[in-house]
Amino acid sequence: MIRPAPAWFVFALTLAGSGCGEDPSEANRGALEAAPVDTIGHLGRVHVILQPSPDELEPEPQLQIQARFVEYRNVAEAFVRARAKLPVPVWEQLEVGQCVASSSLLPSAPPMPAGEPELSLIDAGDLRVTIGRHDVVVPLVLVPDILPWLSGVEYVHVDDRMPELAVEPDGSFPLAITVDGTPELGLERFELAIRLPAALELQGAGIDPAGRLTIDWQPAGELARFGDKPTQAILLRLQAFQPSQPSDDIPEPSGEELTCLVPDNGRAALEIAALQSAGLATGAALLRVAASRFDSRTIDTGAFEGVELIVELRDQRTLPLLAPPTGE
Repeated sequence: MIRPAPAWFVFALTLAGSGCGEDPSEANRGALEAAPVDTIGHLGRVHVILQPSPDELEPEPQLQIQARFVEYRNVAEAFVRARAKLPVPVWEQLEVGQCVASSSLLPSAPPMPAGEPELSLIDAGDLRVTIGRHDVVVPLVLVPDILPWLSGVEYVHVDDRMPELAVEPDGSFPLAITVDGTPELGLERFELAIRLPAALELQGAGIDPAGRLTIDWQPAGELARFGDKPTQAILLRLQAFQPSQPSDDIPEPSGEELTCLVPDNGRAALEIAALQSAGLATGAALLRVAASRFDSRTIDTGAFEGVELIVELRDQRTLPLLAPPTGE
């Protein structure tokens, strides 16, 4: 049974006057310390990221697919998420309108449990992702044999070119995920088919006379749907860049990268003072903005309850950070 994750559907906060909330890493740390140890458990995730238009300054792959299916013993789930690189999704850690340092969203280094931990990343059979008319069979990769209690395989596919899309007149296109499963290891076959909305297009960033950082994108959320669901929020990741020397044409990161969850209405207006407090270098010349529309669902299959199926449609641009009018 597939069920939508409740993450961002329940929030109805507006962004006007939004600020930066408390550090989610504190909650992560408490969960690691307080979570009870399970005798045996299972975690799984398939994560697909599509970025049709690469950033000119820092190009990233147009297609990234990663999946892990973990059977674990004698450890708590929080320990597994930290060690198996399966952190709680960002949109489940933030409220709409909240911005925090991206580093605070990563799980803290977990303490070793008292018993002997065992984390096995299992082979789940063939994993196929169909994008438009193109099938990608995601290859298996051995997990580095560094820790004696962590072993197995993961699925990884990275491509600098997006497959040809079967785009509808409204700009949407189909995507399907199929996992053949390994019943003898407790993982049954499952699949998901959805229609992705038109690609995001970041349009500009600047500081308005009211002292807010504004970021614009199209199309707005009322025109975008993941399958049968209108998009309600998007992720923004913000990193300022500044040349290391006045005569240097190569910009370098300045300050902290921030992650924000904002309403998908075509414009974010974020209070400068709150962003500065969280670590963003708002006086820099350039601002790299990565915007992601996302669909997050879970599916129960065999012994694996709540396998996470995540699809992100991303655009990334490094934009001039325009100063507000002087009033002259």
